[in-house]
Amino acid sequence: MFIPLVFIFGVSDKRHPLAHGVRHGCRVCAMETPHHLVEVRRQLALFFIPAWRWNKRQVLVCNVCGHVESILPEEAEEIGRGGPDSPNT
Repeated sequence: MFIPLVFIFGVSDKRHPLAHGVRHGCRVCAMETPHHLVEVRRQLALFFIPAWRWNKRQVLVCNVCGHVESILPEEAEEIGRGGPDSPNT
């Protein structure tokens, strides 16, 4: 007897905002505008339940053109605690 098994799965990127209003120069639109600091993780979901996460990275997203630029974790920590690129200084 054959019983068909159906697996519903998907892979997606989950974004978590870390900081808003980070002043940074954009390489695409050549403007120094506020950017959003976002943590992005790749996620595998089985039956719509997150099962496994990998590829954690931090990115800056331009408010004007939407360009996404990857940054190093050390730079993200500095921005998060109010470093030289933070609007809080």
